[in-house]
Amino acid sequence: MSGASGTGIVGWIARGVVALCFVGGAVLAVTGRLVVAGVAFLVGHTFLATAAMVQRQRRRGAGLSLSGVGWFALSVGLGAGGTSAGGTTVPETPLLAVGIALVTVGTLLVVGALGGGDPEPPVEAEK
Repeated sequence: MSGASGTGIVGWIARGVVALCFVGGAVLAVTGRLVVAGVAFLVGHTFLATAAMVQRQRRRGAGLSLSGVGWFALSVGLGAGGTSAGGTTVPETPLLAVGIALVTVGTLLVVGALGGGDPEPPVEAEK
């Protein structure tokens, strides 16, 4: 089942999983479960990065991967910051700084502001 209908079904399933991850992550973030929300955002970005890599868009895939890890670091920094686990305090500020940096670099890679050189060639649609 390698025809266009097979690709269409897989595409719809992937879009549904990504939408579920981002909507679910937003709901979890609003309800205060920030670390689990960060995991949902990381999974959603990973699906998008995988799709970009399959389409030979390496810079976009790398940017989405970095953004996903950045959002995860931000959510852990916000959700676990200031709490103690086994007598040690989870560092809030370094996680927030790393998260902001990763999201910024990832976003710049996705929009093409970083990476120099020629832009990635457009992907031709299959017929």
